[in-house]
Amino acid sequence: MLIEVNEGSCGARWGKDGIDAIDNLMANTRNNPIEEMELSAPVVCERYELRDEAPAAGRWRGGLGSVKRWRILAETSIGSTGDHRSGGPPCGLFGGANGRAGTMIHNPGRPDEANLSAKVSGYRLSAGDTLGIVGICGAGMGDPLERDPDAVAENVANGLIGHAEAESALGVVVGDDCTVNWLANEVRRRRVNTGKAGFR
Repeated sequence: MLIEVNEGSCGARWGKDGIDAIDNLMANTRNNPIEEMELSAPVVCERYELRDEAPAAGRWRGGLGSVKRWRILAETSIGSTGDHRSGGPPCGLFGGANGRAGTMIHNPGRPDEANLSAKVSGYRLSAGDTLGIVGICGAGMGDPLERDPDAVAENVANGLIGHAEAESALGVVVGDDCTVNWLANEVRRRRVNTGKAGFR
């Protein structure tokens, strides 16, 4: 038997960004090393990283959930007691953008792909199948146009958002060296504030 707690994320808090890839509401658990999981059960991890989408925009951004994909090497069954927020994503506050719901997918990208409920019991998987688990992304808090430009540039440098999104969603012009172009930034923010363009 293999038990795993997958990582979602936290939404932004007043004065702080959300936390990426954290085991919510499970304070007595830790992030199990992939190698330990592979040694304990007939599985191989094909992918384990933060979600590809940009974090929810806000004066303080939402946290990013993780993406994990397991290849199953022997016939087995799984159970899950998770929560994907399928009824709607986490809601942003005070002008922050909404987060994103999670998913659990049997054989992602294949013709027989199937979205699974967050709560399943005795679901059968065959050898060669894959199971994709996508954690929830937390919501943003506060007007995205009030985000610290240096924090935006840091997000670009870390690959969380692209240059175009920094400009369109947050009104910050980030140069190729991942530093803020302060003159262009002030002009852009005035234009976005006037038109309220592009960040929802």
